[in-house]
Amino acid sequence: MLERFTIAVLLLACLPLCGCKRDAEINAIVAEIDAFTQELVRRVDSARNPSDGVDDAQKYFDSKKADLSAKMATLKSISGYRVSSETKWKMTRKLFDDKKRVAGLKVSHATALTQDEVFKAKLDKLVQDFVDLLSM
Repeated sequence: MLERFTIAVLLLACLPLCGCKRDAEINAIVAEIDAFTQELVRRVDSARNPSDGVDDAQKYFDSKKADLSAKMATLKSISGYRVSSETKWKMTRKLFDDKKRVAGLKVSHATALTQDEVFKAKLDKLVQDFVDLLSM
């Protein structure tokens, strides 16, 4: 009887460690956010007129915002023991890189920013919206 009890206790103690990792889910969400970031930046950089590109990118952002907000909420809700430290590090690094990439639009379009206040305001809003979305 004591032997069965000991085995049951050991199995229950190991249960949280088995099958609770959510690394794959986190990696999939981070990959989706990264693809979204690349598309957002591409829409601005590939436009003939950067201001039109920002308008297009803002529309794209707004169309995906609800879905990505839900995914960010999922990332925020996953507690530490269900995620490996390597995945946490990769997630943090990738989200930081994505923020940096979008903020880099200000550098790559610095000339247009100094010449067009409307463009500057639109780009500032896009960058801030993106950073707010990814803030953990």
